[in-house]
Amino acid sequence: MEFSDLARLNGAFLVHKPQGISSFGVIERLEKALRAKTGARRKDLPKMGHGGTLDPFATGLLVVCVGNGVKLSRYLLGSKKTYSGTLWFGQTTASGDPTNPITETSPNLPESQVQLQRMADEWCTAPYPQIPPMHSAKKKDGKPLYELARQGIEIEREAKICQLSDFKILALDFAKAPFEITCTSGTYIRVVAHDFGRKVGSVAMLETLHRLGSGKFRIENACTLEQFEAADESWDQLPSYVSFDEMLDGYPSAVATAEEKLGLIQGKQQTLIPILTRVGLFPTSAENFRSTSAGASVEPAAEIDDHEICVMIYESRKLIAVARRTSGPHSATGPSAGWQIERVFT
Repeated sequence: MEFSDLARLNGAFLVHKPQGISSFGVIERLEKALRAKTGARRKDLPKMGHGGTLDPFATGLLVVCVGNGVKLSRYLLGSKKTYSGTLWFGQTTASGDPTNPITETSPNLPESQVQLQRMADEWCTAPYPQIPPMHSAKKKDGKPLYELARQGIEIEREAKICQLSDFKILALDFAKAPFEITCTSGTYIRVVAHDFGRKVGSVAMLETLHRLGSGKFRIENACTLEQFEAADESWDQLPSYVSFDEMLDGYPSAVATAEEKLGLIQGKQQTLIPILTRVGLFPTSAENFRSTSAGASVEPAAEIDDHEICVMIYESRKLIAVARRTSGPHSATGPSAGWQIERVFT
């Protein structure tokens, strides 16, 4: 890999994160490897940022945006996540994972896998208000909650509405239950374990946690840090590299003409009307979202809320802009009738 190869790194790396390292620690490892391979100084490296963190004890898929790909990280942060892991009933810790001492135990254990699956299925039928844990990076007055937790301070936290889906209890071996779950962005699986324990009339924690997927990306396509470090070719040639134009594949999309592209670049909001009309999204109507190929009506991305539907606009498969719905599904006022150009890429 040469110094000149760095300019080609504009997209995302799919990394198989090991246990015991933070998400930012992964980025530091990647940066160190790039410096060693190319002789570049830190200031010469392309920017990097994550598309959704993993706790140090957790393993699995970490999407690391690189170069211009960092501009798209906000859309990846909002994507659904899929995990596997092991619930451990009858004991728990302050953090809800094995990184801290046991703080509470209970003799009550689940009756059966069938009982757990029934409860998991019921949980998936309605929105789930989840209170973020004190052992988290969420901030209060600029200070991470985990810093307050380490001082023995607990503050009131506002619940966030989450949605669980495909919550599968794979087995029950005495106190341990392997599982798989898909959930909306920002859901703390440690808190899911805690709350599930309470539902069972016990306490529970996570023994293990492994991220299988983030949006459309899957762990099967990820490379380990060791594979990145050992690679001789430029990293944009690795199977775990996703180009800038491919990063948001799977979101609703539309195709712009050359004339419309110019209007988008100039920030002319009315340019959206013919583009969105062609894909059935103008006039704005929730009923218009249907699943077909790019350039026709499309399914709204399940990862984002209805009021935040985004459309990726392409010219010859090159991502040129992102449009976002600015109000409810039946808004029909303003130059682009409830839509606006959010980002333009030239």
